[in-house]
Amino acid sequence: MKIAAIVLAAGRSSRFDGGNKLLADFQGRPVIHHVMTAVAASPVDEIILVTAAFGGKIFASAGQGRWRTIVNPDAEDGISSSIQYGLSHLEGDIDGALIILADMPRVSTAMIERLCTTFLARQGHAIVFPQTADGQQGNPVLWPKPLFAELMALTGDVGGKAILARYTHLHCPVPVEDNAVLYDIDTKDDLTGTPS
Repeated sequence: MKIAAIVLAAGRSSRFDGGNKLLADFQGRPVIHHVMTAVAASPVDEIILVTAAFGGKIFASAGQGRWRTIVNPDAEDGISSSIQYGLSHLEGDIDGALIILADMPRVSTAMIERLCTTFLARQGHAIVFPQTADGQQGNPVLWPKPLFAELMALTGDVGGKAILARYTHLHCPVPVEDNAVLYDIDTKDDLTGTPS
C-alpha cells in the first residue's frame, strides 16, 4: 500500500499581521520549513506541496526535499480547492492521502509515521488521525482512497470535518500525549511555540 502526503500551503494568512505566516520565523526556521522537513523524513511514498500563485517565496522557504510543488489556480475558493487540487495530482496507485496543514510546525515525523503505521495495519480501511488525551481530534488526517470522491466534492473554505462526522465507523484515532497536533499559526502571538 502507498500513502501520499498533501501539504496545504495556499492560504491567504488573513489573520497574520505582516505577511504570510508560513514564512515567519518559528524557533529559527520558517514555519513551512518545519512542516516540510518533518514530512520528508516520514515514510510517505509521495509528497505534494500545494501553493497559491504567490507561492514562490513559500517554495524557497520550504527548502530542498523530495516533494513536488503545484500551484492551485483556484486558491481563492478556499481550502477545499487545495485539497482537491492535491488529490487530482496524485499518482494512480496511492491508497491513502495524509492531508497536512502547512501552518502546524510542531507536527513531528514520529507522529506522521505512527499515523501511517496504523493506516497500513488496518489495510487502508480507516480514517486515521491523532487524538489528544481529552478526546480532541487533531491534524493531520489520513484518508482512505474510497473517500477521495467525497473530498473532491467539498466546496468553499472547509476541510473534511463533515465527512469525518459521517464515517465515525471508520475512525481510528492514534493517542498523543501533548497538544502539538492542535497547534497552528494564525497570528504573530502564536509564534511563541506554546500549544493552546
